Amino acid sequence: MIKNKLSGLYLISDESLIDQSKYFDFLVDVLSAKPSIFQLRIKGSPKEEILYKAKELRKITNKYDVIFIINDMADIVNQVDADGLHIGKDDQNFDECRKIIGENKILGVSCYGDNERANKFINKNADYIAIGTPYFTKTKPDRLPTSFDTMKKITSPKMTVPIFAIGGIETSNVDQVMSTGVSGVAVINGVFSYNNPREKVIEFNSILKKFK
Repeated sequence: MIKNKLSGLYLISDESLIDQSKYFDFLVDVLSAKPSIFQLRIKGSPKEEILYKAKELRKITNKYDVIFIINDMADIVNQVDADGLHIGKDDQNFDECRKIIGENKILGVSCYGDNERANKFINKNADYIAIGTPYFTKTKPDRLPTSFDTMKKITSPKMTVPIFAIGGIETSNVDQVMSTGVSGVAVINGVFSYNNPREKVIEFNSILKKFK
């Protein structure tokens, strides 16, 4: 069952870091290195463009056996038969999303450093949650950092649900992040801001193997 594979490297796209003229060739190269999960995250673009990209990326993720998640668009999850949906606090309602995508699809939720929010969505049977780190992140420079102590408080009693850490994670600090007890790491700049993102995926996978 695909929900049992929620761990390891969770790669999230950033349109500003991808050459649009070589979009799919670029992502084929990266996804052929086999992150565990890939999330298509596009904010502010026409829905037709997102749907087009999602359809193509569904084919690519299938080819390389990568779990495919869509950010904040439940209807597109169904239209392209993606594996699941990710939502944050300002996105679509959790219960409505569950109704739209059904029980068999993955539904993940951002919980930041909020223990109460984490408990809430675990009790609602979220398939995974994402929590913050202490590190600065270019993607959300104004976010509040989440201390390692807070991360451990969230992970320790809740490991029946996969928990991913996100925010400023690099190959140089991923050991420390994984030591908090998370199931995996979600990465944007730690892969896509480098000249050879495929090699970064391979490097992350090599480090994360020892935590399986």
